[in-house]
Amino acid sequence: MEICKGDIFGLIGRNGSGKTTIFKIILGLSEFNGGSVHIGEAGDSLRQGRGRTGFYVGQNFFPYMNARQNLEYYRILKKVDDKNEIERVLELVGLEKAKSKVSAFSMGMKQRLGIANALLGNPEILILDEPVNGLDPQGIADIRNMLKKINSELGTTIIISSHILSELQNTANKFGILDDGRIVKELSD
Repeated sequence: MEICKGDIFGLIGRNGSGKTTIFKIILGLSEFNGGSVHIGEAGDSLRQGRGRTGFYVGQNFFPYMNARQNLEYYRILKKVDDKNEIERVLELVGLEKAKSKVSAFSMGMKQRLGIANALLGNPEILILDEPVNGLDPQGIADIRNMLKKINSELGTTIIISSHILSELQNTANKFGILDDGRIVKELSD
């Protein structure tokens, strides 16, 4: 995959094609046995590139805590010094008024919280593994519009996976088609 700064890159593949595995390899959460991974400018180490990457690969929140408490936990874990960062990301994803525990959140709110967590520390690159999975049409449109806004206003490069081609077509400007763990075709709009 070749992804340029400022792209919204859609990774398309059926379930089981390797989308999540590729993300885990990029993030250093899984090993790979061939090829290479490079993130960022020439001369940057892979570790430096990964340090500028925010990601959402599944939900890992404490259901008995609210959004702010969960994000405070991750802010500390990620060593983000700015305590105002939580309010910034909650506003970006439209959860600034959420007060209830995560256990009471709708699927869409949980997806937004996952994206807020990925945005902590203002990463240059955002990796999102099927963030619209399980959402109704309005929830999908809301996430799509939010991602386009983050991309245009913050200049964040976004890599998003889905098995729903029509949705990625409305979001991404560049596409990679994945089959059996390999990119078989790259396209631009």
